Amino acid sequence: MATDPYLDDEQQGGGFNPADLLRTFVRRKWLFIVPFGLCLGMAFVAIRTMEPVYYAGGQIKVLTEQTTSRTLSEGMPRYTRSKEADAETMVLIRSIITSPRFLERLVRDLDLASSDLLTDQDRLDIQAAGRDPAEALVSSLNRWIRIDNDDTHIFRIGVRHSDPDHAYKIAQEVLTRFVQEEQASRQSRSTTTRDFLTEQRENYENNLAEAQRRLTNYQRSMLTNSLAGNPVNEQNLAQAEIARTRLERQARDNRQQTLPQRLSESRAVLPASDQLAAQVRAEPEFAGFVREMITLEIAAEEAQLTGARTAVEQQNFVGTKRLELDTKLRARVRAEYPSLAAAGQGQVSQYIFWLLYADVHDAVARAVAGYVQDYRNFMTRQPEQAATLAGLQRDVEAAQELLRTIGQDINRENISLAASMSEIGYRIEVYRTPRRPNTPIEPDKNKLSLMGFALALALGIGLVIVAEMMDRSFKSVRQIERTLGLKVIGTLPVVTEGAPFETIRRRRVLLWILIVVSILALAAVGFLWLYPKLA
Repeated sequence: MATDPYLDDEQQGGGFNPADLLRTFVRRKWLFIVPFGLCLGMAFVAIRTMEPVYYAGGQIKVLTEQTTSRTLSEGMPRYTRSKEADAETMVLIRSIITSPRFLERLVRDLDLASSDLLTDQDRLDIQAAGRDPAEALVSSLNRWIRIDNDDTHIFRIGVRHSDPDHAYKIAQEVLTRFVQEEQASRQSRSTTTRDFLTEQRENYENNLAEAQRRLTNYQRSMLTNSLAGNPVNEQNLAQAEIARTRLERQARDNRQQTLPQRLSESRAVLPASDQLAAQVRAEPEFAGFVREMITLEIAAEEAQLTGARTAVEQQNFVGTKRLELDTKLRARVRAEYPSLAAAGQGQVSQYIFWLLYADVHDAVARAVAGYVQDYRNFMTRQPEQAATLAGLQRDVEAAQELLRTIGQDINRENISLAASMSEIGYRIEVYRTPRRPNTPIEPDKNKLSLMGFALALALGIGLVIVAEMMDRSFKSVRQIERTLGLKVIGTLPVVTEGAPFETIRRRRVLLWILIVVSILALAAVGFLWLYPKLA
C-alpha cells in the first residue's frame, strides 16, 4: 500500500495536529507558491502600468434664511429636517450639472474638443464609431464629474482626470458655471411668470377698452337723454341709497340741532346776528362760494359712488374750501364788528358758516336723492335697456378688477425677481474653490499592495485546501485501518518511476495549471471590478 513519506505512523493521532497542517502545505507547496507569486506580480504590474488619476474639487454651501414676507416667493421649499433639504439640493445639483445643455456649453466655451483631453486611442475609437468628438466629450465629462454631500448643506463638486491641469481647469469652470446657472434658473422662473403676466395685462387692457367703448356707445344712444350724468347704476344703487340717507340726516340735524345751538351762542355775544347772517348770505361773493361748494360736494359724492381714483383728492379739496369759507367769514365779522372779542367773533362766524352750509347739505342731499330716483324711474320705465346698461357696466367693472389684480401680481413678481437677484432667503455660494492637485489619487499603491497580498494569500491557501479535499488517497496506516476496518500487516515504499506514473503526473500538473490559470483570470477580473468600487 502506498503511503506518504512525510507521515510517521507513530505520530498519527486524533484531533488537530499543527504538524499535519504544516506537512500538508510542504507537500503541496507549489500550489501555494505559484498562485501567491503570480498574484503579487499581477498587483505589481497593475501598480506600475495603471494610468494615474488626479482629482480637483471645490465645495459649495447652501444658505437659507426664513422670511415672514408674504410677497416674496421662496427659492426652495421649507423642510423640517436638513436631510430632506440636502437630498433635494443634491437632485438640483445633478439635474443642472449633468444636463446635456450644461455640458455642451462647457465643451463649446472651453473648446475642449480641440484640446488634448481625448487620447489618441479615444480619437481612433470615436472615428471608427463615427461619433462627434464634442458628443464624446459630453459623455466623458459626465463620467469625470463627481458630486458628493460632504456635510449638512455643504456639497463637493469635483473632476477626475489623468491630467492635473485639466482636472483643475474643468472643476473650476463647473463650479463657477453651476452657481451662475442655479441663480439664473431661479430668476428665469420669475422672469417667465412676469413676462406672461405682462402679456396678459395687455390683453386685459384691450378687454377693458373694448368694454368701455361698448358702454360709451350704448350711453350715446337713446338712453343718454334719460341717464346722462347719472352716477348711479345697478352696482352702486345700494351705496347710493346709503349716501342719500346719510346726507338727508346731516341736513336735518344741521337744521334742527346745530343751527339753533349756534344761533343761541351767537346772539349771546351779538343780538343782531340774524341781520348780519341775512346780509352776508345775500352778498354775491358768499352766494357764489356756496354754489361752488355745492358743486364740489356733489362731485365728491359722485366720485365716491363710481369709485373714481380722484375721490380722495376731491374730498381733500372740499376740506380746503371749507377752511377757506371759514376764514372769509371770520374776516367779514371782524371787519363789521372790530370791537367784538375774538371769541365772540368766532361764535358769530360759526353760526353764519353752518347757516350757509345748511344750504349746501340740502342741495347735495337733493342731488343724490334725484340720482337715485331718476335711476329707479328709468328701470321702471325701460327695464330691458336698464338691464343692458347694467350688464355693460358690470363688464367694465370686471375688466377693471382683473386689470388691478394682474397689476398687483406683476408688482409681486418684480419684487420676487429683485429678491432672487439679491439672493434673499436662499442662495448657493462657493465654500471652497478647487486647487490644482499635485499627487494622484489613483492608483493607491498601499491599497493595491494590500489587496494583492490578501488575494494572493487567499488564493494560495484556497488552492491547497481544495487540492487536499479532492485528494481521496490514504495518507496513513491508522487512516487505512480506521476507514476499512482491517489490520495492516505491512507497507511498501512509494513507487514513483515508470511510464504510467510519469503520464499520470503530467496530467495532474496540467490539470492544476489549468485550474490555477482559471482562478487567476477570475481573480484578475474581480480585482479590476472591485478596485474602482473602492476608489
